[in-house]
Formats: sequence, C-alpha cells, structure tokens
Amino acid sequence: MAKKPVVKDDSCVELPEGLIALAYNRDGHLLARTHPKGDKLYFNLEPEELRYARVFVMPEPPKGLEPKSLAAAERLQAYEPTIRLGKKNEIDISRVPDQLVQRWWWYRCCTQGRVTKRFLIDGSWQDMPLCNALVHICEVDPFLRLVPLVPDHILDRFRDILLERIPIPIPYPIIDPPLFEEQPLPLPPRPFARLASQELRSIGGQPIQQQAASLATINLPQEVRLQLNNASAEQMRKLIVDQRAVFMPYLCLWPMFWPWFYRCDEITTVRTDFNGRFEACFWQQIFEEKADLYFWVEYEIHGELTTVYKPPIPCYTHWNYECGKEVNIRVTDPRVPMGCFEPLAGEVAWVKTIGWGAQVSHIEQQLAASISQQGRTFRTAGLTRYATSGLGYGLANKHVRPFASNLALVVQFGSGFPSGNVTHYRWSYRKTHNDKLISASVSDQQWAPLDTRTMSKAYTIEVTSGVITTFQTQHFPMGPFPIGSEHGYKIPPVSPKGADVANNPTAEWNQNTVTMIVDTTSLKGDGLYEFKLEFFNAAGVRQNVADTVNQISNPANIGESQPANSAYLLSAGEDSFRPFRMKVRVDNQKSTATIYNVEVDGRASSTECGFVKYNDKASSDVNFRIRASHPNDFATFSFNVARGNSSDPLVSADTGGMVIGSTSNYTLGADDIYRNKVKVATLLGTCPDKAAFAEHLHVDGLHTNGTSILNSFDASDLAAFALEPV
Repeated sequence: MAKKPVVKDDSCVELPEGLIALAYNRDGHLLARTHPKGDKLYFNLEPEELRYARVFVMPEPPKGLEPKSLAAAERLQAYEPTIRLGKKNEIDISRVPDQLVQRWWWYRCCTQGRVTKRFLIDGSWQDMPLCNALVHICEVDPFLRLVPLVPDHILDRFRDILLERIPIPIPYPIIDPPLFEEQPLPLPPRPFARLASQELRSIGGQPIQQQAASLATINLPQEVRLQLNNASAEQMRKLIVDQRAVFMPYLCLWPMFWPWFYRCDEITTVRTDFNGRFEACFWQQIFEEKADLYFWVEYEIHGELTTVYKPPIPCYTHWNYECGKEVNIRVTDPRVPMGCFEPLAGEVAWVKTIGWGAQVSHIEQQLAASISQQGRTFRTAGLTRYATSGLGYGLANKHVRPFASNLALVVQFGSGFPSGNVTHYRWSYRKTHNDKLISASVSDQQWAPLDTRTMSKAYTIEVTSGVITTFQTQHFPMGPFPIGSEHGYKIPPVSPKGADVANNPTAEWNQNTVTMIVDTTSLKGDGLYEFKLEFFNAAGVRQNVADTVNQISNPANIGESQPANSAYLLSAGEDSFRPFRMKVRVDNQKSTATIYNVEVDGRASSTECGFVKYNDKASSDVNFRIRASHPNDFATFSFNVARGNSSDPLVSADTGGMVIGSTSNYTLGADDIYRNKVKVATLLGTCPDKAAFAEHLHVDGLHTNGTSILNSFDASDLAAFALEPV
C-alpha cells in the first residue's frame, strides 16, 4: 500500500494508492471487486444490482486475505459510501474521513498452541498430543459492536431472566474450566451446581461434567438490579455495555442469547504436527482493537473429518488476544484415539483396539473366566474392562462390557509392510458359543471371511492459494480387491506421500488403520465370536508370518506393544500358521425397566391417580416391586424414591447394582422381579399422615462399540403414588 496522505481542498480529493473496493449483496455474499479511479468506483454490475449492494473501501489486504463475507468486511476499518449512482453508474468516494485513512495500516499477528487429550497410561493421567488435527481459528465480533443491534424483545427476555421473572434456562454442558481468565471479567455467583449424578459417561479420557440447573439466586449488584427494573430498551443497551463485566459471565451460560451477542467468522485453518502443535498468522489493521479469537477442532474418525472440540463461543473466546500467546486446547471427545504414533519399524501388525478405546489386550480371552457378583457367577469371556472405572457396585476394572453395533478393528502396520511377500490382509470370523455361552452349531463354527465391506484410509494434503493454506481430505482405497481366488484388502504403506497413494509431499495420515468395520447385527446372532487376521501376497496365497509379527498393547501400558501371547493366537494343532485370533462377546439385546404399582395392606395404588390407603402408620408396609433386567445380565440399575419436593434420601427404599442378583434392600425373585418392604412411617418421615412419592428406575446397558457407551440399550420407567390413612 502506498503511503500518500489524504489531501483535500476545494478542487479535488487525493486518496491513498493501493485501495480496493468490495461490493456485497444483502445475503452477505461478495458480488464484485474493483480499484478506485481517482475518487470514483466503477463496478462491473448492473445498476439494479449495485443500487442495493453494500460497498466497502479499504487498503488492499495482502494477497488472498480480502474479506470474503459481509461480516468480515464490517469488522475492518473500512469506509462504506452512500450508494448514489452517477451518470456512468459510478460511486463517489471523495468523502473518506481523514481519521479513517490514518488507521489504514496492516500488521501480521501470529497465534500458536497445542492440542492434547488426557489418557490414563500405566496408572497415571498423561496429556498426549493430537497430530494432524484441523484447528479452525475464528475472530469473534467485539461485544460492544453487536449490543446496539439486539432486538428489543431479546433484551426484554434477557432482563426477565436476570430478574428471575421466568425460569432460568438450562445451560450448555461446560467442558473443563471455562476461559474466564482470558478476559478481565469476574466469575458470577454460580447459578448452576456441578452434580456428581450428572456426570456424562465419558470414554477414553477424563469424565466430562455436565452443568445442572439449581435453584440458586442470580446475585446481581443491587444498583444494577434496580436499573434493570426500569430501563427502556436504549437504557438497557447502555447498561449492558457499561456493566458488561457483570453480564457477560451469565451470557456464557445461556446459549439462547449467543446468536444476538456473539458473532464468529473463520479467518484461517491449520493442521497440528506430530507434537500436537499448530501456528498460524493473520493480518490486522494497526489501530484495530486486539483480536478476540475462538478455536475449534476437527479430527478424522473412520475416514471423515469430525468435530471433536467446539465449546461455547462466549465461554471459550480468548478475549483481547496477545499475538504469539500460547493457546492450549484439551480435547475430551471419547472418539479420539490416543496421541500421535510414529511409524513402527519392521514387519509388525499391532492389533490395538476395537473402536478407538477398547484395547484388545483388555478383552478377556479365557473361556472359563468369571467373577462373583451379588452372590452369582458372571462369566466374562470376550468382555472388555474398557470404561469401567466409574461403574461402581464393585465393577471397576472388571470385564463386564459386551460389544454391540458397529465395531472398528484398528491396527497399526509397521514399516516392513507391505512387502514383496505380504501385500494384503483379511479378517474372518466364526461363532463359537451362543449368548448363554453354550457351544454353537458346527456350521456356525466354520470360518467366514469379512471381505465385502469397502474400506479406505483417509489422508490430507495441503492446498495453497496465495498466502492461504487449506486442507483437503482424500482416501486411499484398501479394498476389497480380488487376489487370485480370494478377496483381500491392501496394507497401506507407512507414508501416503509416494506415488502409490497421493504423490504429494504434504500428504499425511494417522498411522492407525481401521482395517475392518463389523456390523454385529449382520452376524449369526448374539454370542461369543472369534476374529482372525491373515496375510496374503498379491497372488492371493496365504502367508505364514512369525509369531512376533502379531502384537497387542501391553495391558499395563497401552502406549507400548508386545508380541501377542498364546491366548491371541490359534493353536498349531488347528492352524500351522498360528494366525492372530481374538475372542469378542457380541450382544445386541436391550434392557428392561418396569415399576409395578405399590401394594399396602393388600391394596394396590391406582394406576390413574396413584393413591393407596394404609391401615396403621406404624405397622403397615409399602411393598415395592420393580423389574430391572437384561437377558444376559449386561446392565446395571438404580432405583430411587423421592417424597414430595424433599431432598432427603429414602435410603430404605432405594437400591442399585448389577441386574444379576439381589441387592441391598431388594431381593431378586425367580420371576426377575425385585421386591422390598418399607414401613409407612419410614416413608412418611416428618409428614403427619399423608404424602406423595415419585419412583424412578433407570437400567444402564453395559454395551459398547469400543468408542462410546451405547445408551440405546438403556431403559427407564417413572411412577408415582400417594399414601393416605384409611
């Protein structure tokens, strides 16, 4: 950009050199661009189109960085002329203010940071880097710029909530401590309590806590509360601006207001390296306020870019960002696998996980294995102990979870593959036992190949236009391909950069490979299965590999591999090649939850109104009956009884455990019904002679696909009753 000053006199106006003018339509899309000729603009647009456009004049940004959207143009220190067309459809821009021209200078601002996820490794939590994650960097509109544009009815609703005239809206689940420290704002008195019972069922990382609404009062300063009561719409806008330190933390918790008070535009994207680090630069005008930056992250899951980190914009914006300041992003999404893996040396097939979290080495392989639970024997063959640390009922780190739905079989191949002898692989399966662990039929125990599902491996390449670098996801087809008389899948090379994949020096992919996705509902019913991994050459001839080729994770340290032991290899008596084999328990059956009407002195509570009469407060019993079950006991349950609005726990009426046997307070009968008796006096508590009660039963299926817990196998029931004397 040239640096001539603006000179104005009665005869002419001289504008700086190096300006550009951009025209946008009402929808915010860029229509045309041009450079001024003197103090006039000439666009290649029809008059009818230009008359309704919005035009912005500014110094031409560095190549490729001109604002593509209307919102981006509005953010800049640009001049927006009034659209009055001359005889040649020109627009006069001779009225550019001097003070605006003085702001027309550019400087480069750079940001850097790291993306990690926390994993439990060898008994301790460690932050592991996420490589090749796509980080989106966005700029948030200044708060003060948008407040004048908020409609009156939105301001009225915001005021009514702050003054508690209408219920407090349920907030967005907040993940990790919000970045309030990034803005000079105090935390509000928390109107939302963090409750242990509201913990989300997180897989593969630390638990995600969900914010639950409580009845706490919003503690606004008295002076602000008084002004809110009587403020007009304009006074309300001024009050929000003047007292933004008071209001912004509350806005963070209420998503319904975000579209009105916050706007975010993407300025660039960047990939993380093998240390999880990223850096990017963007241009700003020298007198513009410091940028307010927001970051969100995508990661390739099953070959598709998937959003894994996108927290609330107002809670996680880095306000007044200092160029060069380190940004730390911790992903908690359960689908994201651990860390970034360097290539393995040699001919290795490290069979890592089912899904992105269920370590193969944590799946019980002994057919006779069992645990004792609630006085019963529970057989654990083929079950995983993945994500059991928070189950309770003595089930922590026990093999109790079956597999269901679609299972991704994840393998990391070493640099020695593909080789001249080994170019393809194939998975096969057989059913060895039914869902009751009784031997399957002879026909079911025959091996069947998994060779019909199309598989590919995703990789990314960089695409540069000007100074902007973007990323494209492409796919390397793995098969199935005919090899001789068989069908198999190509082993992907250690790097996608070569001519056999991308032929591009910027190509990258994760060293982990989803080698097969198994739809368990298409197998031969629920039961215990074995999955076998075999290797072939290009002619379709099966290859014998050393036992040390097949590896699994060290059960005590999942970041290390070790040769698969005999439990994971077929015996030489059955197959002289001793291929890799793993046992997996499959179950796709749902749980059951039923609350039956209570009975007191031979009377059952009415289904319609729920009232039941008792004879004597001291001697009458309330008989509770519930059904919490699963055909193969793959579930836990909790049952709670609440009196009125009281928060006092009715311990003698509550229970929980695995659906396998009797629990505290409740006895499981042969008809799969849990029963318990509680004295009327105990339930009434401080209530004189009558009270109403709510019953809640939730049955949690233990099923997993190795990436998440499958809530679709849960069941629940609600009921209510009221006690009154005869």
